[in-house]
Amino acid sequence: MTAVNPTRLRFQILGLMATFDTPVDFHHKLQGLFSLYANYALRFGEDVSTRPLISMYHLPHPVIRQLTLDLKTRIAADPAAALAVADELWRDEYYEVRHTAIRILGNLPLDDPQPVLERLRAWLTPDLDQALRSDLFTIGTRSLQEAFPQAWEALILTFLTQTEPKKIALGIQALSEGAKSPTFKNLPTLFRLASPFIRDPHSAYTRDLEDLVETLVALSPHETAYFLKQILAVSNSPETARLVKNCLSAFPEEIQADLKSSLQ
Repeated sequence: MTAVNPTRLRFQILGLMATFDTPVDFHHKLQGLFSLYANYALRFGEDVSTRPLISMYHLPHPVIRQLTLDLKTRIAADPAAALAVADELWRDEYYEVRHTAIRILGNLPLDDPQPVLERLRAWLTPDLDQALRSDLFTIGTRSLQEAFPQAWEALILTFLTQTEPKKIALGIQALSEGAKSPTFKNLPTLFRLASPFIRDPHSAYTRDLEDLVETLVALSPHETAYFLKQILAVSNSPETARLVKNCLSAFPEEIQADLKSSLQ
């Protein structure tokens, strides 16, 4: 692994950006840059439970930080070229290269949501590495959530309206990750979209529902408790009660007591 010299790194990334209009050349130069700074053994404090399972370069943070800064400038200047670069990078087998493609999607200036929607639908599959799925939901949909929230909701509905549980799970994961966005303010939409699945949970996505409920609790424990009490009042599924019980510890103590009375 090459030590990071800020001046040298800046010069290298400027050289990389000079190939931005030629996606294949950009891809090759990016691979070379990442290989130069790679440490294939060091994990930089990553949590084993969330670390990507695909190949990684394990890059020093200054490399990613500088690349991200320079990418934003080029993306804003030439969105069409940025999309072509993203398509090329997504073919790579390494996490950091595909993560770069996701960052491009998330930073595109949008006047039309379709180019981003097309890629999200194509890239989001049940067998995609969990870390990349999370990146797509949080980073890749950022511009979409901000500029076209209705298109973001429609994207999620394409998963939630599937019959295959694994694809429904993708929609639930999208709700949870979307709610973690700093700009997210639409709890009623999340409650509405999640309600049918909490009312009648499936074992294939119970854990995803628990994650979603815990995310909602972090945003608004009182509104989430009221939402769950409404569902408990109409649901006949023992899995719904089990789901709420599993999430009780996420609530403040006084709300836990209120919810327990609804479970009896």
